Amino acid sequence: MMGRRLRPPNELLRRTAVTEAGELMPYHERLLFAMERSHACAEAARVKEQERQAHYYNRRVRQKRTFAVCDRVWVYNPPRGPKATKFVHQWQGPMRIVESAGYENFVLEREDKTGAPEVLIAHVSFLVSYHHPESLLQQAANDLKAELEDEGAGSNGAAAGAPIRTATAARTAAAPRATTKRRRGAASSSRAALATSGRLVETRRRRKPNSAGQYVLKHELRPVGRDRSGSGDGGRWWVSTSEFDRLWQDGRVVEDPTVEEVV
Repeated sequence: MMGRRLRPPNELLRRTAVTEAGELMPYHERLLFAMERSHACAEAARVKEQERQAHYYNRRVRQKRTFAVCDRVWVYNPPRGPKATKFVHQWQGPMRIVESAGYENFVLEREDKTGAPEVLIAHVSFLVSYHHPESLLQQAANDLKAELEDEGAGSNGAAAGAPIRTATAARTAAAPRATTKRRRGAASSSRAALATSGRLVETRRRRKPNSAGQYVLKHELRPVGRDRSGSGDGGRWWVSTSEFDRLWQDGRVVEDPTVEEVV
């Protein structure tokens, strides 16, 4: 059979319908043409069927955003496991798209952690676009400018020994050195007053940047007999947490007797 007409047994025995196949090259060309046409028809049918199935399965999906390399995204990662709580953030990020991993997957690199970069793969259905808030751009620029100014002020002492300096630059660099000396003298006298001030009371706490640019906790102390609402910084000292603990262990830091505890 195979698409041909049925031949009766008598015809098969006598073989009266046998014809010559012809030359090999024309037959080969016709065969290749038929195979190419069949392959094109099958490919068109496959694409049409895939589009139909995608339209059926994605009829409730809203995916209008396309991602590219170097885009910043949020990744949906809800907490799982016995210790998962509703207070854990369900989105991780920001992350940067490194490359495409195929089948709508992307290779991502985390930007919210320091140290060695963490790389992971996520599907496009778990990604949303990340946009830096415009209100924080100016704040980030101001912070960067302040950091650069602090680094420049810290490198003035090392740059003062450069062979090429103008007179104005030399006078400008000399003023911070004199100010630094006066600060050291004021700090030493303040430490001496703190050592002989007797019992102290903690008035407030604040996070202040240190020389390395890191924010550390500071404690403000004043003598017990001084008025809490007094103006000026005379008789008040900012100390570190380690120094505050040492004074507390020595029994020099006490609670303010003028302040009642609120219950």
